[in-house]
Amino acid sequence: MRIHYIQNDPLATLGFIEEWANEKKHSLSFTRMYENENLPSMDDFDMLIILGGRMGAYEEDKFPWLVLEKNFIQKAIKEEKLVLGICLGAQMIANVLGGKVYPHKQQEIGWWPVELTQVVSSTSLFNGIPEVFTVFEFHGDTFDLPNGAIRLASSNGCSNQAFSFGKRVIGLQFHPEFTGNMICTFEEKLGSQIPLGEYIQNPVKWINQTSFLEEAKSILFTLLNNMEAAVLELNP
Repeated sequence: MRIHYIQNDPLATLGFIEEWANEKKHSLSFTRMYENENLPSMDDFDMLIILGGRMGAYEEDKFPWLVLEKNFIQKAIKEEKLVLGICLGAQMIANVLGGKVYPHKQQEIGWWPVELTQVVSSTSLFNGIPEVFTVFEFHGDTFDLPNGAIRLASSNGCSNQAFSFGKRVIGLQFHPEFTGNMICTFEEKLGSQIPLGEYIQNPVKWINQTSFLEEAKSILFTLLNNMEAAVLELNP
């Protein structure tokens, strides 16, 4: 499978996704939007992954390339590519599908439990995902669920944690791709800037969470395996 990923922030890298892709021997290509790199042709990839970033999906005036990226995501969805968006990526997907993205009433940062909804069985892409799990969150924005999308998971801090659209599109508000090294980097570079809040964990508690990391990685790999299987099922 040919996977293309969009990187919106130097700190928001592939993480565990790269490990999965290498194990599966899938090819990886990328566009760093913050470097104004060119986006590929739709014929050049089978799966699109949109990573996170510290900007808002609505900040087109500050980050003009967001307009190009949204148009590209919209086209990929219309051409029935497999699409996975994480954090900002999920918000961008929601936005191009008609959902509003806006600052949430509280930030959600750190390790927090997420629970699947009762309608999760409507998509095979979440097969094998546990009903409750703990994942790393790092966001201050949220979004309205677009028409036709199905909410798959929620948390106490944010109702839209995961959604599907059709059989090929998934948005995740949380970060199962973050490795331990990535989280240590966030703690080192951003920890001192983190405010207090009901759903903001002390940065010292972000690191050395081995069991949470393994659980998040397992959830990510299960999701990616399901998406890989969907390609084979829809394109035998």
